[in-house]
Amino acid sequence: MGHALHLPLSVTQSTTSAPGAAWRGRMPFEEVGTREHPVLCASELYARICVRDPYFALRDVTVVGEGEVLARVPVEQEPGQEASPINAAEVGRHLAILGSCASSLVNPKEGQHYYLARRARLERLHEGPLPRATGLLWGAARAEFKDKRTATASTLLASEEGLPLFSVEVDYNVLSAAAFQRLFQCARQDMRREPRERARCEGSPADFAAMRQNPHRLPLPLRDYVRDGECLKATLGPVSAELCKGHFAMHPVLPVAVVMSGLSGMAGALLHQLLGNASARYLVTRGEVRADSLAYAGETVTFGSHLHEVEGRDHRFYCWASVGERLVGVMELTLTCLE
Repeated sequence: MGHALHLPLSVTQSTTSAPGAAWRGRMPFEEVGTREHPVLCASELYARICVRDPYFALRDVTVVGEGEVLARVPVEQEPGQEASPINAAEVGRHLAILGSCASSLVNPKEGQHYYLARRARLERLHEGPLPRATGLLWGAARAEFKDKRTATASTLLASEEGLPLFSVEVDYNVLSAAAFQRLFQCARQDMRREPRERARCEGSPADFAAMRQNPHRLPLPLRDYVRDGECLKATLGPVSAELCKGHFAMHPVLPVAVVMSGLSGMAGALLHQLLGNASARYLVTRGEVRADSLAYAGETVTFGSHLHEVEGRDHRFYCWASVGERLVGVMELTLTCLE
């Protein structure tokens, strides 16, 4: 997939001029506790957005305006050498889900819908390194429909104290449940019949623990790393249904945010190799993502990262993921080295 190295994203620049501009200068977190707001229960959200736990990990999703929601955001992964309260890939996961929650509130059509992230733009808002968060963060999202099949959400992540950390703008393709099942019939797997019954009868406590495990707490198990100059490649797969937990029921596909977490990790690994320092800390300053397709359970995915340019401490990478000749997604990522 060498052609992906020079494939521009052509992402339209966000019109957001400052952190929180989508809320016209007010920080939505400031309203918490000032008046009563409806909290959406998990079962209601699952029915709307077709994503469920453990991929969905938001807490106390609260409606605070027209197409506007707040939530508490957990930190499930270790940031590693990324010197932020939460790594940027996990930011993308939680805020893309929160944006779909907000979008579901202004969807002009009733019923279940799938919100497939197709583009995203992430920007770091905090200055300098910060320690890993030890508690829940704040997430906010405001969404609107562009037409009946596309939605956009402006999202914000802040510290417990309300300090803006990251902003992410996400564009979605929106499919009804019937349309999704028709288009992705090839991904369907019946995962709830015999295997689980057999586990109930014959499984050990360790088997049950594995069934309850949240794979999204861990980095992707990439293998077969190959370095060629300023390019690094690795392989994932065949993708297990376990890695797709919560995305989607009966149709396990690798979430876009999980693919991008693998690419972000590849860029970080390549940075460390180029610097000759495996402990060098860095910050994700900005990222632009385009999802071209989805990777299904059972497929093998190739991940690649290529250093495009260096300006001062900023290192810009082009990253891509593919299944054979089919491009799954591309990302342009800027890492700011702190060493």
